[in-house]
Amino acid sequence: MSKNISRKYKAGFTLVELLVAIAIFAVLSALGWKIFDYLMKVKDRNAMHEQNLGELQEAYQQMQRDMLQIIPLSANMGGQVQPALLLNDQRLAFSKTGVTDPLKQGLSPYERIEYRYDAQEKKLYRLKYPNLNVTNLTQPQSSVVLKNIEQYQVSILTPEEIDQWPDASVDLNNKNAIQLLPKGVRIRVKVQDIEYEWIFSLLDTELLKILNLQGASDTSSSEASAAKSNNDNTQQNNSEN
Repeated sequence: MSKNISRKYKAGFTLVELLVAIAIFAVLSALGWKIFDYLMKVKDRNAMHEQNLGELQEAYQQMQRDMLQIIPLSANMGGQVQPALLLNDQRLAFSKTGVTDPLKQGLSPYERIEYRYDAQEKKLYRLKYPNLNVTNLTQPQSSVVLKNIEQYQVSILTPEEIDQWPDASVDLNNKNAIQLLPKGVRIRVKVQDIEYEWIFSLLDTELLKILNLQGASDTSSSEASAAKSNNDNTQQNNSEN
């Protein structure tokens, strides 16, 4: 009988063994939870990164479409003539084409677009006017292009980088001069501590510049010819007298 009792006690676990097993299980559980928590954070971070990347891609594609459709046409905004492309105090405005009218509603084929950054809201807005001749009462269609922008900068490439267009030396009363476009536009944004730089090429308007120079040359030649003709007439009248 004593042999059966001893066998019965030997078949179980001692208190020390149970405590060791519980301690090992607790350590493994803690490590497993840390790994699981880390994986969940990585998943959330990747999901947020994918969302931000998607918004950046949409913003880039929208700007790319607009830049490809910029045309050398000035605009009349509330009675004030504006150049085909205007950059002043980080406010970018330009004339563009690309509007279709399949229902024959009489829509203008041109639009006036403006990109405006709100530093307080950290948002980039796109304002769209229905045509190139609007009054002060016309309200543009506004949409948010990009959110959570920490820094925003627009510059003009001529190809030198400048922060204003047209240049201060340009005569705004010269129709050909205000229709000229720069070589490109550079946009820098900072989102989630990551900086992005986008460079867009614009339509080449050097022909307008050549025509502008030719027009100025023709005007000078006409003025010189007129002056010479007046001098000849004056000399002829003097000789007759």
